[in-house]
Amino acid sequence: MSGFDLPGRSDLIHAAIGAGICFFVMFFFEFFAQRGFISSLLYFGLIGVMAFQEQFVLALAIFSFGTVYLLGGFLGGLYAGYQIEENLRVALAIPGIVGFIIYTVAMYLLGAADFSNIDLVNRVFLPLVGNVAGAYLGGYAMNWPSEEEGESFEKLSLDV
Repeated sequence: MSGFDLPGRSDLIHAAIGAGICFFVMFFFEFFAQRGFISSLLYFGLIGVMAFQEQFVLALAIFSFGTVYLLGGFLGGLYAGYQIEENLRVALAIPGIVGFIIYTVAMYLLGAADFSNIDLVNRVFLPLVGNVAGAYLGGYAMNWPSEEEGESFEKLSLDV
């Protein structure tokens, strides 16, 4: 396969640091995001929304996805994308996936995650997809000019 190389040792170290950034952002911001969401409902006098349990849980999951998981992945990918210049497709998956794994293990050890009755969408799917998507967004945002220079486009003209 031409053009496909495994990340080097320094790229893996920077990807691991990016995973640590993903973990810390998710770990610390999740509490504040959920409390902030509930506090904003209290402030605006919308606490009655919590009576609709299914819709409230869905709204809280979407809010956490956008403010915690995507942000954590983005910041970890931003660091990794700044430090890693080649083979971004493989290297940017590492911060999101490893950050999610560390986060899940930490939540289990702290007693916040229970694997006997797990909600796959809220505890596995949303954090994993948010982290990986955020890592790719952050990594490619940092390397956007270098990615554009490598591709060549022909100019389109409407002249016949």
